[in-house]
Parts: sequence; structure tokens; C-alpha cells
Amino acid sequence: MTKGRLIAAVLILGVLAGLVAFSRSRAGDSGLTPSSASTAVASQGSASESSRLSADQFIEFWRQRAERDPRDYISYTELAAGFLRRARETGDVDSYTRAEAALQQALELNPKYESAVAYLATVRYAKHDFAGALETAQQVYSLNPGAAQALAVIGDANLELGRYSEAEEAYDRLLRLSQSAPVSSRLARLAELQGRPDDAVRLLQQTVAEGDESGASPESIAWYHLQLGNLYFNTGDIEAAEKEYERALEALPDYVHALAGLAKVHAAREDYDAAIALYSRVAARYPIPEYVIALGDVYAAAGRLDGAARQYDLVAAIDRLYKANGVNTDLQMAMYFADHDLRLDEALRQARAVYQQRPSIQAADALAWALYKSGRYEESRAYSREALRLGTQDPLMLFHAGMIEYRLDDYDEARTHLERAVKINPRFSLLYAETASETLDELRAVVRR
Repeated sequence: MTKGRLIAAVLILGVLAGLVAFSRSRAGDSGLTPSSASTAVASQGSASESSRLSADQFIEFWRQRAERDPRDYISYTELAAGFLRRARETGDVDSYTRAEAALQQALELNPKYESAVAYLATVRYAKHDFAGALETAQQVYSLNPGAAQALAVIGDANLELGRYSEAEEAYDRLLRLSQSAPVSSRLARLAELQGRPDDAVRLLQQTVAEGDESGASPESIAWYHLQLGNLYFNTGDIEAAEKEYERALEALPDYVHALAGLAKVHAAREDYDAAIALYSRVAARYPIPEYVIALGDVYAAAGRLDGAARQYDLVAAIDRLYKANGVNTDLQMAMYFADHDLRLDEALRQARAVYQQRPSIQAADALAWALYKSGRYEESRAYSREALRLGTQDPLMLFHAGMIEYRLDDYDEARTHLERAVKINPRFSLLYAETASETLDELRAVVRR
């Protein structure tokens, strides 16, 4: 998987961490009653009593509570929180299904319990059911405008659905409730999508400082440094990215996403042995498609094709497991197939399905690339231009646009996009950085003739 797409995928995992931490369970809260939204937002990521327990210990504690009192909807809700935490920490996709079952049990006992409804929205978001997450969060927010977690889900889901004005409006409302790390991190992501990388860096630097000052949990601090590292990488500052990944590991040793970030840095420097070693550690502990694909790509870049094939063979099995647990992987798999010239008909079908469900700039880019790989260049151009409509300075999207224009003989546009991609980050992709440079050389030769 290309680096830009990997960053986007991991962002969803981190957003999930933020959504879970937004929730504040209140014993005795039997309905959708007002809460202190400012406190809820500000407390995101704070260390708690439960953080001293492992995810499995936390799950077992609340499971026993629920077994002792089958009418205890709060215990079922906390049990779901434990399963969400385990999914986040280990990549165990089955935990999402278990979390959803626990929440359904809680809501059968108390259909108006706000925390359970809010967690249900989070589960749906984690499964990439962004429309379902949005609808569920709106149910909470319509009855309780102080529900910070619901408002966060509304913004995040709208962002994934390509409803950028609605997402920005939700984040503005969230900012009015509280100026805190989880809010500024969301504003940073929006700024990056809108082609304002300097603003995004400033906001993430603010996020890191706010997280430190508020006594955020080690996981939250690590996540903020990870976000900043990913942004630095995507804007071509590899050294700054490396420092942020190291700081994430200082906050949370063996943090898998930061290890993957360091692997990405080593791969960009063509230190493939170090990248393989790190990605292998990550994939063994956290076997999600994005990291398994990344490991396969590094093996391929190193010329170790047998190792690459072994990782690619795993992707289909992991994808089946995800789909069996209700996780929509169409966007990731469409890009994987297109990038690796596999099952291009399926890539195109999945990319169209994603675009119809959520016409985000990422979905438009995936559809453009699947069409390009299928030789349908004219059709791909419209979606590529749509993918860049916000002014996003994503080198991978710019590369896609450049190659599409190149195939359509618009050499000026092709050169503009490719030069921009390479200027932002000359090592933006293991798969495509060399192609970008070679195509630019061809285009410059055409101009000289």
C-alpha cells in the first residue's frame, strides 16, 4: 500500500481512539440528559483508573459484573468499551463484533442510555459504516447538544463521507465547547485535506502541547506525536517525522503505529532491512491489511519477491476476516488491487461502490486510479480532478493526476502535478516515486525538443 493511503487508514484507527475516550460513563444516568461537554472534551485522553488494567483484565472485570447482574446496562456498556480498546490495541477485528453485541444488550435494557448509543456510533465508525455512525450520533446530539462525543462522531463521519462543509461546522461547534487537544487534532486533519499543511502542522504542534499540559494518557500523547510525524512525512520532512515517531515511542514504548512510522522512514531511505524488521514486528502484533501490504511492498522494493508474495497472500485472508465481522474494506482493497495490478475489474467495482456510498476526495482518487489502471483515462480525469477539489497537497493524489494527464497527452498539466508531488516528497511512495521521476524526465525531454 502506498504511504499516503497508509497514513489515511491509520488516521481512522487514531480517530477511533479519540472517539472512545470522548465517552464519559455516568452511573445512574438513565436517559439522554445534559452533561458538561467542555469537561468531556477536555478530559479526552486523560489517564483513568481503568488504564491500569490491561484490555483483557478490563473486559473480564466488566464481564463478571454483567454476569452477576444481567440487568446492569452500564456494565454491558463498559464491556463494549473494553472490546473497543482491545480492537484498537491489537487489531482484533472480532472485538468490534463483540463490542456491538454488548451495546445491543445494554440498549435493550435501557434504549436511552447516552453512553451506549454514543459507543454504538463509534463501533459503526470503526467498521467504516460512516453513514450509520452519523445517523446514530445525530440521534444523541439532537436530544443532547452538550454530547461532545456525539458531535465528534458527527464531524468525523461527515469528513469520511466527503461532506466537508458539514464536518467543518461540527468541528467549529466542538471548538466552541472546548479548546483542547482532541479538537485541535481534528482541525489539523481538516486543514491538511484543504491544502493548508502549515496550518495543520501548527495545529498539531498545539495538540501535542495541549496533550502534555492536560496530563493525557500515554496512548493519547503517542497518538498526537504520531499524527504530527505522519504530517511531516507527507510534506517531505523525513527527519522531523522520525523525531515525532521516536517521541511517540518515548510516551508509549512498543507503540505499533510509531514502529510502523519508523519502518516507513527507513523504507524511504532505502534501508530495506531495517524497514522489514520493523514492519515484521508490527504485522506480527497488529495484523491489519495496511501494515501487511506495507511489509509486502518493502520486500518487493528490496527485490525479495518471495517475501512479498507471502505477505500479499495474507491480505486476502485478513480481508475475509474483516468482511465477516462487518468491516467495509472496499476502499483499501480497491487501492491494493489497482496498485498491484490485480483483479482490476474487482478494483473498479469496489472503487465505484465506495464512491457512491461516500464521495470523499479519497474515494474519488481511488476511482480515478482504478479507472487509470483499467485504461479508461478520459473517465479517470474527471474523478482525479474531483479528488483535488479541496486543494489537497497529497503527493500521491498529485502523482495520480499527473499520470492521468500524461496518458491524455496534456503534458503541461502532467508536469505541473508530478513536479509538485516530487517537490513535496521525492520519496512519497515505494511503488511510484521512481515512476514519477522517470516520467518527469520524459516530459522535460519533450519540452527541450
